[in-house]
Parts: sequence; structure tokens; C-alpha cells
Amino acid sequence: MADPGTVDLPSAVRPRGGSERPLPAALVMIAAFALLLGVVELGIGLRTPDTLWVVALFTGVFWIWVAAGLLAWWRRPHNNTGLLLVVGGIALFLAGLVNLGVDALSVLSAIFATSPLAMTMHLLHAFPSGRLRGRLSITTVVLGWVACPVFQLVLVLLSATTPGAVPAVAAVQKTLGITVMVLTAIVLARRLVLADPGHRRVLLPLFGYGIVAVLLLAFAPTIVGALGWDPSLGGVTQLIVSAAIPVAFLLGVLLGGFRRTGALEPLSAWLGITGAGGPAVARALAGTLGDDSLRVVYWSAERDEYVDETGGQVDPAQRGPDRGWCEIRVDSRLVGAIVYDTRMTADPAPVRRAGDVLAIAIDRERLTAELLASNDALTQSRIRLVETADRERSRIAQDLHDGIQVQLVLLALAAQTIANAPDASAETSEASARLRHGIDEAAADLRRLVHNVLPVTLTERGLTAAAEDLVDRLAIPATLETDVEDAAISSTTAHTAYFIIAETLTNTVKHSKASWVRVILHTDAGRLHIVVRDNGVGGASVDRGAGLRGLLDRVDALGGSLRMRSEPGHGTEVRVELPCA
Repeated sequence: MADPGTVDLPSAVRPRGGSERPLPAALVMIAAFALLLGVVELGIGLRTPDTLWVVALFTGVFWIWVAAGLLAWWRRPHNNTGLLLVVGGIALFLAGLVNLGVDALSVLSAIFATSPLAMTMHLLHAFPSGRLRGRLSITTVVLGWVACPVFQLVLVLLSATTPGAVPAVAAVQKTLGITVMVLTAIVLARRLVLADPGHRRVLLPLFGYGIVAVLLLAFAPTIVGALGWDPSLGGVTQLIVSAAIPVAFLLGVLLGGFRRTGALEPLSAWLGITGAGGPAVARALAGTLGDDSLRVVYWSAERDEYVDETGGQVDPAQRGPDRGWCEIRVDSRLVGAIVYDTRMTADPAPVRRAGDVLAIAIDRERLTAELLASNDALTQSRIRLVETADRERSRIAQDLHDGIQVQLVLLALAAQTIANAPDASAETSEASARLRHGIDEAAADLRRLVHNVLPVTLTERGLTAAAEDLVDRLAIPATLETDVEDAAISSTTAHTAYFIIAETLTNTVKHSKASWVRVILHTDAGRLHIVVRDNGVGGASVDRGAGLRGLLDRVDALGGSLRMRSEPGHGTEVRVELPCA
């Protein structure tokens, strides 16, 4: 059974070979070359049996570094840590050439004698992303390289030309080297303290040992000299300490710090075959890029913000200083972003390439949704239904106004005439007056019904006047801001806008306990924007009220949007956008 946290790529799209991805030929060549160099070094070392153990020790450490580097390079090809380990192994190999007893190689070894220290320091500062981060780390590493190979080259040249200056330069080199080693220990300790528990588990094996290692590398010769031991023990101690650096790195690998990355080509083929999307794509990308913390977020144009796969607001923790954001675009349209850990993936290039692959999947989902639910024919059909409903509403309102209302007025006049007749009895006059009063109440109810079905102000004077009428009749203080030209708005849009404003203001008076409400109407780029905002108790929801929920279909049919923000204790804001035409 597959791990639920991973996504299996179909065997049809996996690269052929005995494993999911064969070891690159270049790494095999490097491994073979390193093996050959070690064998040659051991072969030359046989000429001097007394120092053969030292040669064998240097060769073994060299192979350990190269092996760790090749493993890191294989697991994460875009990460420089593997390269740093391989180069560190080569530096150790060059430093050990002095033990072969060959004059030319001894000079070369003298130049690179301290380079392993600089490589160790560089690796510790760059782990796990493979790149240096922060001014202090960059400065420390630069000074380390100056203190080691640069000063070492100067010492070699001075020993051949001005031997008297060697002690002074060597003292400066030693002081600078100890300084950068101490700074390295401080930087590593600070990173461990500031790291979250998940990253601390990954960093602890290498950084914990690294703090001890850099201090031993800096002070081992001094300690050995102070104890009166053989000075060669200082160098052996440094070599053994250096040998454990890649071992500590491998522990970090086993604890999850260097999860293997995959190729984008199989992922692209898998997306094309399975049609997967959403969380499945995010998990596949996390496996491909080797970052379990990787997340895919989606751009919501309606909310003007990023949302997660469930449509919820993106966790603010995803915007931390160590989180990189790689935007995903289709053409020039923003569709989402990949959020990744810059401490694990310093180079954004593979993330951008993964984003290109992901964009295809997201755009395919968008196109499918549009074909199923938002094609042009369906939209036009829904608009025609809304327009038909408006025309029917207008006909009913007109019939009520011109028919029943006129009849009620005539009946009221007839009842009043009977009540005022000179030959009418007192009982008849009283009954006629009561009839007249009942007819007047019925007529008033009918006028309110007609107004609710289709306000006369809206049909005769337009949306602005109708909105002013709503605001003026409100039971709480209300203001209206508008720059709308009624002639630029279709009747369907005007009717929809009016009913939304009326329903929202009704809910405000009934439920919000607000002391003021503001209505804003403005047009921009062929769109009508409606904002209704109050200072009530908040906590409102479109899903709870039948009024606004019933208008959502109408808004959607016109190609508009309706959003409500109503945090408890912070009032309610309803934003609606409708096409003017």
C-alpha cells in the first residue's frame, strides 16, 4: 500500500532502468576517478612504508568525503552541498600529497594544506540548501578562504623568497583562521536555537558536531603543543575530526534533511495521464522537489488573495522569512504559487520549472470547470431567464397598479359617497365609513406590494434615486455615495442592484444592531460596484439568510460576484460587482 503522504507515478511514465532513476553517468565517472586517485596515492605510498598509514588515512578520508558528496549530488542534483563535499574531498587529497615524499607534490600539498578547513567551514554554513545565507555567513566564509588557501600560497612564496617574513604571516593566518572558526561555531549555534523543531532535528547532527569540529580544527594543534605531545598528533586529530564531518552529514540525510528529488519529466507525463489536481499535485511536487513542507496555494481573483486547496485563507506562517514564493502563471494570468523552504531549496530555478508543470494542471482544471459550468451559451441563457423574470415582475406590478388599485380607489369613492348621502341612516353612514377605511388599508397594502415587486422610483427615475429613497426611509442614520450614471446601466443590472441594496439594508436594521450604515455605488471599466457597510455586531453569513442567498443565483447569472465579510464585533461589509451592460 502506498504511503498516503506520497503520490505514486505510474510505471508507464517512470524512466526505464533497475531503479526509479539511474545514477547519472557523470557521478559514476567521478566515483571511478576518485577511486583511481586513491589507489594511485596508495600505490605511491608503498614506497615509504613508515608513512603508509598516514597516506592510507588521508585516502580513506578522501573517499568518505567523495562518497557522501556523490550521495548528496544524486539525491538533490540542484543542491550545491554534494559539490562542496566532493570538492572538500579533493582538497583533502591534495593536502595529503605531502606524505608521498615527492618534491613537486609536496609544494602543491603545501598550497592546499589548509583548504580542507575552508571547505569544512563553507559546507557547514551552506547546509542544507547548498548556498550561503546571511551577511555574517558570507563574510565568515570569505575570510576563511582568505585565511586558508590565499595565506597558504603567500607562505609558500615567502618561504622561497623571504623566509624571515614567514613567522609573522603565519601568525596572522593563525589568528584569522581561529577567528573565522569561532564565528562559524557562533553562527551554527544561533541557527540551531532559532530553528523550529522539525528543522532542528535535521540540522542537529551536522551543526552539533560542526560546532565541536570547528573548535577542534582551530585549537587541536595548540592543545597538543600545550600538553607536550608529538606535534603530528595535532594533524592526525584534525584529519579524524574532518573525516567525521561527512558522517554527520549522512546522519542528517537519514533523518530527512536531504530527501531525494525527482525529475520533472515523469511528473509532467503523470499529470497528463492521470489528470490529477489539487492536493495530489501538491504531494507529487513535494516529492519531486524533495521538500515535505512544500505547499501549493491558489490565487482567488474574487477575494484578491491566496487561498488553500479548501478555499480557506492561507496560513500567515507560510509567509515567514525562510519561505519562498514562486508564482504560477498561465500566459500573464496569475493562478497560484508554490510555497517552499528556502533553507532546503536555495535555487528557485527548479521550483519555477515545477511551477510551469503545475500551471498546466491548474489551467486544465479551470478549463474543465468552465466547459462544464461557465460556457458562454449557459451564461447567456441564464441572463435571458433573469431578464424574463424582470419583465414578468414589471407586468405583474403594472397590472396591480393599473387594475386592482384603480378598482380599490373607485370602491373607496363609492363607499364615501354612500356615507355622505343625505338620506343615509346613521348605521349606513358608519358602516360605509368603516368600509372606506378598510378599502384604504387594502389599497395601502397593495401599494407596498407593488413597490416591493417593482418600485416606481426605480422604473421612472433610475437606480440612484431608488437607492436614495431606500436610504432616506431607513430607521438608522445612513449615507449614500454614488457616481453612477443611470443611462450607462442596463435595467436588469439596475433591478438586481436595487434588490441587493434593499435586502442588505433590511438585514442591517433587523439583525446588526448597527448605529450607522453606508452605501457606496460606483462604476469602473464597465462594472458596477456596490458596497454596503455597517458598524454592527457582525457574524452575518450569506448562507444563513434566504434573502441574499436567493440573490446569489441572479448575481452569478449576470456574471457578477457577491462577497460578505462579517467578523464578530467588527460590523458587516457586503461587496457586489455586476456588469453594467
